[in-house]
Amino acid sequence: MNVLIQSKGLSLATYAKLSIICLGTALLISCAQSPQRNTQPSTSPVDENVVTPANKGDTLTAEQWVERARNEGNAASQQMALVEASFAFQNQGDYQRSAAILSQLDPTTMRPSDKRLYALSLARWHHHSGEWQRVIEQLAPTMNQFTDRQLKRTSLLLVADAYQQQKHYWQALSYLDEAYQTDNDMSLDTLWSVARQVSSEQLPSQRPNRTSLAGWWRLIESTHRAQSADNLKQALEQWLTAYNQHYARSIVERFITHNDFQVIKEVSVLLPLSGSYRLQGEAVRDGIIASAAQLADVHVRFYDTEAEDLATLQARLLEQDQQFVIGPLLKKHVNAWVQQPMLGVTQVYLNQPELSDDVIIPSGHVTFALDSETEAAQAADYIAGTAKLSSIIFAAKSGAGTKMVNAYKRSWPTNSERTVESSWYSSTEEMQSAVEHALGVAASADRIRNVKIAAGKIIVDAQERSRSDVDAIYIAGNLEQARLLKPFIDVNLSPFAPPADVFASSAIHRVTNQKGDNDLRGIVFTEAPILLPNQQPFAINTWLQLHTNADLNDARLVAMGHDSLTVLEQIDSLRWMRGKSISGMTGRLSIHLNNIHRQMSWAKLTPSEVNVIKP
Repeated sequence: MNVLIQSKGLSLATYAKLSIICLGTALLISCAQSPQRNTQPSTSPVDENVVTPANKGDTLTAEQWVERARNEGNAASQQMALVEASFAFQNQGDYQRSAAILSQLDPTTMRPSDKRLYALSLARWHHHSGEWQRVIEQLAPTMNQFTDRQLKRTSLLLVADAYQQQKHYWQALSYLDEAYQTDNDMSLDTLWSVARQVSSEQLPSQRPNRTSLAGWWRLIESTHRAQSADNLKQALEQWLTAYNQHYARSIVERFITHNDFQVIKEVSVLLPLSGSYRLQGEAVRDGIIASAAQLADVHVRFYDTEAEDLATLQARLLEQDQQFVIGPLLKKHVNAWVQQPMLGVTQVYLNQPELSDDVIIPSGHVTFALDSETEAAQAADYIAGTAKLSSIIFAAKSGAGTKMVNAYKRSWPTNSERTVESSWYSSTEEMQSAVEHALGVAASADRIRNVKIAAGKIIVDAQERSRSDVDAIYIAGNLEQARLLKPFIDVNLSPFAPPADVFASSAIHRVTNQKGDNDLRGIVFTEAPILLPNQQPFAINTWLQLHTNADLNDARLVAMGHDSLTVLEQIDSLRWMRGKSISGMTGRLSIHLNNIHRQMSWAKLTPSEVNVIKP
């Protein structure tokens, strides 16, 4: 609402304008159909009702505030009343009508106190709409100007949640910590759930000045720095001494009380060391041996899962009082062990089990798998952050192809206007048709054909064009499938369309194209850092030369074995601090929900070499 005051009274023209706007607002409010919403009280402090200073006495309904605005004699009071009406509608869950009012207001004509309330109401609407950055932009200039404690707390929580939704956990924690100072009845679990997700990259290099936030910084930083159970326990005890008045003290004390901080002296490893999968078992074994050589006084015992059954192996481990176990490797064995787990041990399974709904992985047990779904999910995140248009994923009609497509689509941002389309093929003969239809070339050819028929004897000179709304293509397949698909993609991308990058998983990278690949030139793919140029502290090529029948899939198992022991050494801090990650041969490793996640590197194939584009 933009009302001009020409004198102490309102001009006739202003009255007319005000009447029209107020009437229009009332009509918009009465006619707007808001969607059905859950009327149950929200458990999130962000969604709690806002009580403004003007509403602390006699609480008015939204309709009463609108009526008051209509009856007010000056523009400032009218704007204030309408801002209050917007809060009232939000408190009852009717954000659509709140937005109708906010769209009519002009903050440049408001009093400073009303302008702050307007910013808060608008930020609540942006938060409800999932426009996280706009929440921050709206409240940042006015955050410290609120004198009312509840309003300031609401503002802090809105900004904190907006940062959290964008996975900027340190910024979120800093605002939650400030909100806690205004209301220390806030749940500590809320702050801890954010604090434990802060990564080392997000953590400031310097300790903050605010004492409470400095305590969080030191706790996170020392946990990230701990490289063993001993290191972690010592760091936490020092933190309790340095910050003995910090409100997070109970969280640290509880963790110390319920954690044994066992030092690894002996590890039992379960692998197929005979039979059809002997090479794969030996590859993992070699990686574990290389990792153990870097640790002090760690003894490793290997057991052949092909020679002894589950019951026999578990009996031997119990007899020897083993506390740390790595393996088994084969999916059938992992499924069996998850069904009959050894309680009281810390175990890293080297495959992803197929779990039924009633099976829960015990505490202290984690899974580690070199699965293609993880690579597809990481690709979706990467492409969504670099591409500007939509993407297409090509996959075979198979169980593996379906899993990769589903993983890719699940990781694609849900609030993005850009889409993901899947294109399927059942055989190599269907590949060309799948590419032509997905890129719109088949439809373009049909349109040209129809124009030529309609034109009769008139010569129509036209060329098929591919779609202009796609700039990223993902191949969910192996090297052979990529070799067949890539030429069809290159031929069907017209010069009139935007350039489209082609992506793939590490399945396209083998020993045969370690030094480049002309057929697959330009493809960007995920890979374990150890298998990329200039990223090899471990002599992986020497291992490959000693195992002439091995390929890069086997070399990845060497890296996996190495990383499994590295993770086991730091498993306490990794499970406690989810944002912590460690550098491994297979990628950047962290633990979420009993799964070891690996953030892989990105590289590009050229005719003569493999270029690392994101280590």
